[in-house]
Amino acid sequence: MKIGYITDKGRRRPKNEDALRVLPEQNFFMLADGVGGNRSGEIASRTALDALQKFIEHNPLGKLGGRDEVFRYFEAAVAFVDNAIMTISEAEPSYVGMATTLVFAYIDDRIMYIANVGDSRAYLVHRGEMRQITEDHTYVNDLVKMGALTREEAENHSKKNIITRAIGSNACSTPDCFNVYVEPGDKVLICSDGLYDEVSERAILSRLMMDDDMETCAEDLVKMANDNGGSDNISVICVTVSEG
Repeated sequence: MKIGYITDKGRRRPKNEDALRVLPEQNFFMLADGVGGNRSGEIASRTALDALQKFIEHNPLGKLGGRDEVFRYFEAAVAFVDNAIMTISEAEPSYVGMATTLVFAYIDDRIMYIANVGDSRAYLVHRGEMRQITEDHTYVNDLVKMGALTREEAENHSKKNIITRAIGSNACSTPDCFNVYVEPGDKVLICSDGLYDEVSERAILSRLMMDDDMETCAEDLVKMANDNGGSDNISVICVTVSEG
């Protein structure tokens, strides 16, 4: 696989509360976004990825078989991560209330498994069409699902960044899990809201389809977000699925 990834604090935030990590030997990709408004978001996001990597190292992915087993593994991993953050926040008064989103993907042969908590996203580009695989855990998305708002109204809603699930802070941390078929040439994008809040899906797709240089693609997407305002931290992982 061809992989590119980058995180940037953007133009308006004093620090970067996003974190990302790639484990190429395991075909595993993870991203966390410290929740704005809570204390120590940058600690929460990095702690989440440290804990997730530790869980993977102690529970090898190669021993898994089938969707149901992978999903149970993901649920156990998220519970482990949530416990790690809660343990730290209880031990250090300055960390009380810290929380983070979490999205991660594992590619096993021709199947990609994904889990998410919060509003960080995973997309798949298949045969030139891009679709969002994850579903945002946000107040506004709940209103859209209930029919109280249209997608267009949701994009400019004043409360669009209020999330309904998070890791830590005694929030609901149950992950949504997905599996999708992938084939050689497909592109995978994992990102924080700092990208998709600033750059349209059409523009993102156009850049992903330009070439297979995923390092340059990741850099360009971050630049596009910053050029459009860079109001939040921006993190992206770009992957091209290859043969074998």
